[in-house]
Amino acid sequence: MADHPHLDTIARIAAHSGLAPADPLRQPLAEARRRAWDYQMLWNTPMPEIGGVAETSVRAPRGNAIRLRIFYPDRRRSDLPVLLYFHGGGFVLNGVDTHERLMRLMALRSGAAVVGVGYSLAPELRFPGQIEEALAAVAWTRTDAVSFGLDGTRLALGGDSAGANLALTSMLALRDQGKPAPLLGILFYGMFSAELDSPSHRAFGGGGFGLTTERMDWFWSQYLADRAQRDNPAAAPLLADLDGLPPQVVIGAGLDCLLDDSLRLAAKLETAGTEVRLSVYEGVPHSFVQMSAHLAPAAAAIAEAADALGRAFSRRPQRSAA
Repeated sequence: MADHPHLDTIARIAAHSGLAPADPLRQPLAEARRRAWDYQMLWNTPMPEIGGVAETSVRAPRGNAIRLRIFYPDRRRSDLPVLLYFHGGGFVLNGVDTHERLMRLMALRSGAAVVGVGYSLAPELRFPGQIEEALAAVAWTRTDAVSFGLDGTRLALGGDSAGANLALTSMLALRDQGKPAPLLGILFYGMFSAELDSPSHRAFGGGGFGLTTERMDWFWSQYLADRAQRDNPAAAPLLADLDGLPPQVVIGAGLDCLLDDSLRLAAKLETAGTEVRLSVYEGVPHSFVQMSAHLAPAAAAIAEAADALGRAFSRRPQRSAA
């Protein structure tokens, strides 16, 4: 710990609160979800003031309701660009509430509305159900969000960990369906591949840096009904053809067992001719952007992503004068 002061800070704050990360491999799922919720909510204080919050829902293809929470950067309620954001948690844990501070900060810094998507969790719903729900949220943003003051033609997709997977797989699905691409992707330390023998897994996946390789293997087993699906590019987008995607901001954590997912993705995007900005924040673990009230690198990473978002939205397409 002494060599990694950010880890020491995290451990000290957690110990003072009496909270510890969930251990879904050794706890009943309901208990692990409660513990994960409590632990993640620890990092949501203080909650920054913003212009307003609204709640709505959209019907998923399988009939259930997908919860949406809209964060407004100020009092404006018209013509706001939108970041559609998918939370992390291995597809199994967390929700819109656990990532609220992050989304509020993104809204405030970028000037865009941020819509948090409360997609269904695994294993109750498995692949490709979460991608179907993500695409339903995209469709709502483009067709119905105007009633909430949002401009669905200026859309970006973002997420962290499993949520970054959903953001990227949604962009790939939109491309394959011939639908308009978002203006930007924002991908924090994504869960892009089920490859568990990478250098970063060997270096950081043993348990001393938060997220473990063992837990990642379990998360994939909850999300995918069949182990063979781990080689499906629609589930593991690092295996996909990445041509024709919009610009991407890829942010990695230096002490994360998933670091190589971000490094390999950025290299593959560059080879495909996609504009990509890669930043790796050293000395921080997976999920570090959740801890922006306590870690300077987290605040810096959020600022970097939000500034890129603001620049993308400032390039408003020319509209016909007809």
